[in-house]
Amino acid sequence: MWPKRALPLLWPLLEFLISAGLAEHHLITVSSASPQAARPAEDLHSVLSRRALSPPLQNAAVTLRYSSDGRYLTVQNTSGVYLFSREPLRLTAYFSAEDIYPVQFSSDSKTIASIGHGLMLTRASLPSGRKQEERQLPFQDGCLDAEFAPGADYFACLAPSFTLVVLRLSTGEPVFSDSMQGMFSPNGVFHIPLDPDNAFPGPFGFRLANNLDSLVDKGMNFLSMSFSPEGNTLLVKNDWEAFSVDLTTRRKTSLGGALLKHLHGSFCLESDERVLIASGEKESGPSIVSLKNGEVIARPAFKADAVRLASNARYAVLSDASRAIVGLFDLEENRAWNVPGSLSIDAFGNEMAVLNESGSLLLYAIGESRPRFSVDLPLNSLPVLRSAAVSPELDRVAFSVDGNSAAFRVENGERSYAGPRFSAANFSDEASAYLLFPGDPGNPPREVQLALASGKATPTWTGGKDHLRSGGTVLLEYELVTPIRHRFTVTLENEVSYLLRARDPASGNELWKREFVENSPVPFADPQGDRVVLGWNARSSGAEAAARRIPSVWESFKQAKRMSLDSFFEILDARSGKTLGGVLVQQGSGPFSYDAAFSAGGALFLRKDGKRVSVYSLEDGSLKARFVGGFPTASARTNLFAIEEGPGRLFLYDLATAAKLDQECLSDGIAYLHFSADGNRLLALTKHQVAYVFDVSGVRGARGPVAPTRPE
Repeated sequence: MWPKRALPLLWPLLEFLISAGLAEHHLITVSSASPQAARPAEDLHSVLSRRALSPPLQNAAVTLRYSSDGRYLTVQNTSGVYLFSREPLRLTAYFSAEDIYPVQFSSDSKTIASIGHGLMLTRASLPSGRKQEERQLPFQDGCLDAEFAPGADYFACLAPSFTLVVLRLSTGEPVFSDSMQGMFSPNGVFHIPLDPDNAFPGPFGFRLANNLDSLVDKGMNFLSMSFSPEGNTLLVKNDWEAFSVDLTTRRKTSLGGALLKHLHGSFCLESDERVLIASGEKESGPSIVSLKNGEVIARPAFKADAVRLASNARYAVLSDASRAIVGLFDLEENRAWNVPGSLSIDAFGNEMAVLNESGSLLLYAIGESRPRFSVDLPLNSLPVLRSAAVSPELDRVAFSVDGNSAAFRVENGERSYAGPRFSAANFSDEASAYLLFPGDPGNPPREVQLALASGKATPTWTGGKDHLRSGGTVLLEYELVTPIRHRFTVTLENEVSYLLRARDPASGNELWKREFVENSPVPFADPQGDRVVLGWNARSSGAEAAARRIPSVWESFKQAKRMSLDSFFEILDARSGKTLGGVLVQQGSGPFSYDAAFSAGGALFLRKDGKRVSVYSLEDGSLKARFVGGFPTASARTNLFAIEEGPGRLFLYDLATAAKLDQECLSDGIAYLHFSADGNRLLALTKHQVAYVFDVSGVRGARGPVAPTRPE
């Protein structure tokens, strides 16, 4: 998504992206050429309203590419890959693939290839889509970072041993190998990011480790790498060095300071001998630089944060910081072709392909204002939500995905706001919401107030650290503390010194703070609730101090035979920071082993392995129930919680007893759940952006079924 680098112990700037699941996906042609097949049967009885959101929010993290002969196009986002024929312009196949590197056509356009984050290579023939080969790449320890070459001939992998290996895919032979040890911390201790970067409860901040094994095969970026359009040259850069590799001669050439000083931010190889750079040293602007001597060959007249080469290397595709496409730039004529409202662009010959914000693929002759051909993409499943919020009365919903966000009126499904991706949202009342936009290397995070009636966004405050996480009613700020000033040395794995601060979303004012120097807990944020959970090692002094603050817990805590992998979860009020309760959990592998921990009413919810949910009582610490499903949502007002157990299978339970109360079966998987402020209604947003509102006020009483309704 954004450039990320592994930095030494006290200066970690990693941003960890966790996609919706880590299963290996392969290219599979589906006969319907649609991503919306095989939905569950619908069986509903308490629907108050059902509206399709319009226009639906499109995933802006999308790449559009022509094949080398121009006969095919691919549109790839985080959910899958669409394959189009060019003549006629027609969708021929859809490949479900959530965790793969950008797919590549072969140089002769006869095959298309994918490599998943699990390093399975799959090739399929064109146009039939029949699988030609499928094999595991020989990287036994996985890849911290990787790059797939145009033409699908080479694959570069940064192994956990910090060795960069370039593999020739046709033979499985390594053609280049080089140690990158110098780019990492000399003491061998790293900060590993915990933040799942999504709209659901989860841990945030960092843990310490003496290796990066937990970041293997996550699709992260530790290096800046670019293959030439022909795929014969690889350019590699980190914060200390830059070099090129001639894959034909297997020769590495270190790049001197004259070129190194230009390689800041985004760049791409224009040829085997020239590199196009989006921005050079400080304010020097874009440039084309020779790989041979570092001389500036040209200074293109564009302004962009990121650049990549189009299929026709005469053109560059420009993007801004929010990943919105600025336009297509002609490198020969030194002029831009702006295309408003586009999500992705590519060029082949004298033709420009554009994917717009409505999900339509348009083909233009470059320079013409009207498209010659167009086709609509079927709406595929929502990717993981990066942030989401619902108004107290369930009349508004706002959510963001990679590079894009929107707000909608639930009663009619109409969009009332569109903008770049936000990282947190809070509905302060029925008239306005506060949206937090993440910072970048040159700017801190910023908060805006969104007027719901007009859709107008007004800046309110700027500041805070980059590590800001939605805590429901607050923003939680995580700031690393330098241990040296506390006169001790960090020696235990996972032990991080940090300051946890709660900020008011509207003003940015500090509400409370706590500093953890030794035996620090894992903080868990809940973007939907009003509590914070701290996960302590149960044998630590911090856990003991937390348990002492809870008279109802302390007696049983001190008598328990606590083991090294037991956990103690302390529950705090998000607005005041006061301790509300605690639970000793004597199973599992410590607090770092949980995907999520959050609390509502008299219950603590824990989640592991992306699907196993346990519910504990705050009253006596007992385990109430276990489930396999998605993230639950709860209402303390009505003592209810809801969870999806299987696609579209929505179950309602009693929060106090975990007794099953009701069931609804939707015809689509659920992307998000949220109760109204009074707990009597439940909103369910489906994967294909239909908003349901259910009446749950009578789930504890008998009632007859209500006939299903159709979405409008």
